[in-house]
Amino acid sequence: MDWNNVRNKRSSVGALLNYQNYNPQTSPQRYPVSAYFAENDSFYSHGPNGNRTSYFESQHPLYCADWQTASGRDLVALSSFREGYQNRIQVVLGAAYHRRNTDDEDPAAAGATDELDAAAQYLCAFDFSLAAEAPVDYPVTHLQWDPLGYTRIAASSEVLRLYLLDCETQPEPTLVQTHLLANNSTVHGSGPDLYDINTFPPVTSFDWNKTDPSLIITLSVDTTCTVWDLNRSAATGKHKNSAQVKTQLIAHDSEVFDVKFIHSSTNVFASVSNDGSMRVFDLRSLEHSTIIYEPTQTVASDTLGQSLGAPYNPQALLRLLTSNVDQHHLATVGVNLNQVLVIDMRMPGVPIATLDGLFGGVSHTAINLIAWNPTSNLLLTGGDDCQALVWDFTRGSSVSTLSMNSHDGSVVIDTPELAFPEDLEVNNVCWREGDPGNWMGVVSGKGFQAVQAW
Repeated sequence: MDWNNVRNKRSSVGALLNYQNYNPQTSPQRYPVSAYFAENDSFYSHGPNGNRTSYFESQHPLYCADWQTASGRDLVALSSFREGYQNRIQVVLGAAYHRRNTDDEDPAAAGATDELDAAAQYLCAFDFSLAAEAPVDYPVTHLQWDPLGYTRIAASSEVLRLYLLDCETQPEPTLVQTHLLANNSTVHGSGPDLYDINTFPPVTSFDWNKTDPSLIITLSVDTTCTVWDLNRSAATGKHKNSAQVKTQLIAHDSEVFDVKFIHSSTNVFASVSNDGSMRVFDLRSLEHSTIIYEPTQTVASDTLGQSLGAPYNPQALLRLLTSNVDQHHLATVGVNLNQVLVIDMRMPGVPIATLDGLFGGVSHTAINLIAWNPTSNLLLTGGDDCQALVWDFTRGSSVSTLSMNSHDGSVVIDTPELAFPEDLEVNNVCWREGDPGNWMGVVSGKGFQAVQAW
């Protein structure tokens, strides 16, 4: 595949230099050329006044995002990334616009009766507006809505905070902090120093269990994982509530960067760390853990960065994701890498698939975030090449898309199913939860763009 003929030409530097002359487009493109997605709706592409539609622009550079649909409302949680003590968590409300299917778009809908008019409509765009926001000191590393669909948000920073979106307040909704969970490995009781959060190791990430939302697991730079029980909360004065620690364990030999519960499980979770390994734990038997992936190539000690004072291992794994449809599949991406490794827990040690963002050696930019589709085995990635890409690692029939690695037998996928270009680096990506999976969110610069993938 000649990637030069089909890839987006904007680089990180080029996007900054040409930002003023950028012509906004919100139509995703398919690869290769013969499969480009063409969106002819001028309202969706450029809006009635030439502005970007389905787009929200913040006053601050954005990093984290999570999109929820509940009770007929679309809510997007966003967070800023600024140096210093002036960061924000914002909740954006999306008003959906629907349109009738035409004969060209859906021939089967042409003969729909009046009783089926509602079913003959499709969601075509959103109008986003700021609903509420709350100040935080440090940048948020991860955001997640309550898995049950309630208007609660969890946000990790130096500690884990839970917020409730109170829509009853007048004249506008407010974000009210309800919990503060500090990942202190030495203090679990009460006392005057319990919430001296400036002395605690920062929380790097967390995961809110979708099967039992009373469980939240947090990670820290002190190598520990802490499982919290929200059903056993205690009032702690000005900090509202703190959940009961269910268990705490030393998970890795170095800082722990990400964690996820396995799909449909309340006991099994996986984590990745600065030591480069992916490990699986079971809350019913914490005496042992299973290493399902670790680097096969050793790096010389002088290149690990320790002697030079580098803060990370070049083989570190930064992000972890578990499939929403298959409890055996996990995906991870390493530091400054443009490849996503898909691991099957039944076959540890070797990835069953590698999503290759090198594109034949043309691109060397890092992948920043990955997000698994809520209803299928599609992976969404965003990176420093200013693109959000959708990958399907389950395809096994296309020779041009899949190639076999002769060394370990794993599948290498070098062509994405879908691509959406942005003007700046893509900092975060997410899917619209509660949706069939055809809308995705892309965070770039100060903006959040909703994109209809298909």
